[in-house]
Amino acid sequence: MNKLIALTRIQLKDFFSKYTQQMNIKNKWLGKLMILLPIVILLPLIQMIKVIYDSFLMIGKPELVITYIYVGGTLMGFFMAIPLIVSIFFYAKDLSLIATLPVKKDTIVFAKLATVYVYLMGMSALIFGPAVYFYAFGEGLMVMRLIMGLLAMLMLPVFPMIFATLLIMPFMGFVGGKSKRNLMIIIGNVLFIVVIIGFQMVVSRAAMEPSNLMSILAQEDGLMHMLGQSFPPSIWLTKMVRGSLINTLWFLLMNLVFVLLLKFSSNRLYSNALIKYNQQSTQTVKNGKANYSQRSKKTLLIKRHLGIIIHNPTFLLNTVMTMFIPVLLFVIYTATGIMDLETLQNPMLEPYALYIFIGIIVSPSIMGSLSATAITREGGAFWETRALPITARDNISARILTTIILNIVATGALAALTFWILPLNPLDIILALLVSLVAIVLLATLDLFINISRPFIHWTNPTAAVKNNMNIMISLASRILLGGAFYLVYLLIGDLSPQLIVGIYGGIMAGLYVISRQIMYGKFTQKFLEMEF
Repeated sequence: MNKLIALTRIQLKDFFSKYTQQMNIKNKWLGKLMILLPIVILLPLIQMIKVIYDSFLMIGKPELVITYIYVGGTLMGFFMAIPLIVSIFFYAKDLSLIATLPVKKDTIVFAKLATVYVYLMGMSALIFGPAVYFYAFGEGLMVMRLIMGLLAMLMLPVFPMIFATLLIMPFMGFVGGKSKRNLMIIIGNVLFIVVIIGFQMVVSRAAMEPSNLMSILAQEDGLMHMLGQSFPPSIWLTKMVRGSLINTLWFLLMNLVFVLLLKFSSNRLYSNALIKYNQQSTQTVKNGKANYSQRSKKTLLIKRHLGIIIHNPTFLLNTVMTMFIPVLLFVIYTATGIMDLETLQNPMLEPYALYIFIGIIVSPSIMGSLSATAITREGGAFWETRALPITARDNISARILTTIILNIVATGALAALTFWILPLNPLDIILALLVSLVAIVLLATLDLFINISRPFIHWTNPTAAVKNNMNIMISLASRILLGGAFYLVYLLIGDLSPQLIVGIYGGIMAGLYVISRQIMYGKFTQKFLEMEF
C-alpha cells in the first residue's frame, strides 16, 4: 500500500507540474489562472444543464437531471479515457524507469490510472457538478442530496476509466505484435465508440416508440428507467442521490467489482500488453528497392506531416475523433433512425437549408484545430526540417496544406452524405463547397499563427501535444469570436437571400485569408526561423 501511495503521488505530482508546462505559459501566475480556463469555456454547457434541470422540474421530476447528465458524462468519460490510457501506458517516457522499480504490476497500473482519474474527475466536476448543484439547491438546500451528489461525482470516473482499461489492455496486447498495429489500434478504438453509441441510439429509439412511451409515462419512475435503461447504474445513482440506501450499495458494489476485476487481471493484462507493444521496437526496416526519382520537396514534406499523424495512434485517434466524429454520428443517427430525414426535407427549413449544409460540412475544420499543433506534433524531430535545404515558406505551407487535405477529406465525406437530404439546388451545393473551402484554408492558416507564436516542442507524451495544450483552447476561442462576428453581420444583412449572405461571408473570409497569408509569409516567416528548438 505504501508503494502504491508513493508511486501515485509521483504520478500526480508529475501530472500537475506538467499541466501548466503543456499549456506553454511562461508567466507563473498566468499559468495558475489557466487552470480555471475550462470553467470559462464550459459556461454555455452549465447554462444548458440549467435548462435541462428546469425542464425536468416543470414535470415534477428534477432528479432526472442526474440520470441524464450521468449517462452523458459516463459516455464522454469513456471516450476521453481511451486516448489517455493509450498515451499514458504505452507512449509515456517513464516506462523504462517504472518497469525497473520493485513494485507489483497492479501497483503500476493503478498509479498510472490515478492520472487518468484526475483528468476525468475534472471533467466530472465541470459537467456533473452543476447538475448536482441545481438538484441540491434548486428547491432550497438539501444536505443529503448534496452529500450523495458529491459522492456520485467522485465515483463517476471510476467505471468508464476501468471499463476502458479492461478493453484497451488486451486489445493493445493483441495488436502489439502485428505489422499494422497502429492502424488496428485506430480501427479498434473507433469500433468501440461505434458499438457503444449505436447501442445507446437503438435503445433510445425503442424507448420512444408511442406504445412504449405511454407505458413508461404510466409508471412512477418510468421516465427515469427510459433515460437509464441502456445504462442501469444511472438509475441506481439517481436513487442513491435521492437517499436510497439499497441503491447506494448497488452502485458502490458495481464500482468495487470493476476495481477488483482490474486488480486481479492487471498483472497478466499489463505484462502481455507491454511485452508485445514495446515502444522501443516500433521502428521497422522496410525491404524493397530504393526510389531515386526526383520529387517535389513540398510533396515530401506533406507526406512527412501526414506520416507523423498516421503512425502515432494518439495523434491519429485524436484526428479521427475531432474531425470525423461528425461523419460517424451522421451515419449512426441515420442507420438507427434517430435522425428523421423527412424532417430535414421539411419546406419550413428550406430558407435555412444552405446554412445547415455549410455548418455540417465545415464542422471538421471547426472541431479539428490541426494547424494549431502542426509544429508541436513533431516534438524533438522539429530540427530535422530546419536543418534540411528547405525554405521557410515551403516548410510553413506544407503544414497548412496537410491540414487542408485532411479537412477536405472529412468535408467531402460529409457533403457526399448530406447534399441529397437537404432541399438544395446544384448552385447552392457549389456555393457551399466553395465557401467551405475558403473557411478551411482560412482556419488552417490562422491556427498556424498560434503554433508559431506558442511552439511547444518538448512534450512528455502524445496526449500533451494534441490535447493538454493551450493552443487548442485559443484556436477554439478564435472560432467562437469569428462565429460571433458573423452573427453580427447576419443581424445587419439578414433580409438578404441566403445565397447572397453566404457569398458575403465567403468574400469576408477570402479577404481575411489574403491578409493572413501576407502576414504569415512576411513577419511570421521570420518568426518561424527564429524559433528555438
